[in-house]
Amino acid sequence: MSGFIFQIKQFFMNKLLISIFFIFSSAIIFAQTDDLEIFVQEQNAKLEYNSNKLVTAPNTNVKLIPPEHFEPDESINGFVHKGSAATIQVIEVEGISFRNISASMTEEYIESQNYRFKEKINLQTATSQDAVIFFVEFVSGDMIYERAMFFTGEENTIWVNSNYPLNMKKLLFPAIEACLISIE
Repeated sequence: MSGFIFQIKQFFMNKLLISIFFIFSSAIIFAQTDDLEIFVQEQNAKLEYNSNKLVTAPNTNVKLIPPEHFEPDESINGFVHKGSAATIQVIEVEGISFRNISASMTEEYIESQNYRFKEKINLQTATSQDAVIFFVEFVSGDMIYERAMFFTGEENTIWVNSNYPLNMKKLLFPAIEACLISIE
């Protein structure tokens, strides 16, 4: 009989240990989920438009909020992310509406320039200005890049070329898109 009681105690001890294990495991998983949610919220907050964060792109009159870790580079009138070889280049075209330039950016024209046309998206900036982005793909060395050509401006066009390795788009483009939308 004492062996039977020992087995029952052993059974309940095992159940208790398993229950304690699941409680601690759940607590750890939920703590990590909370940490992940906090991290995502912090990253998203960095992408929100805040006019106090606007800076003037080198050698231009264009204001924008550059993505984190993109450094000013006067040689390209823009910003460079050295770790990924991503760039943001700002060009001002005086006296021409972006609508005229974007109308000439046909798929045929883009492909005649040795780029592969991917898509065109119409959007608005944070200050409600109409804009358009043309996505194209090209190869440099053994790396495939994507270029987002952003155009806005009714009287004077602001043209921004953002280049990034295609395999890093998911990581880089949300911050680049927030930058483009911030342009004034």
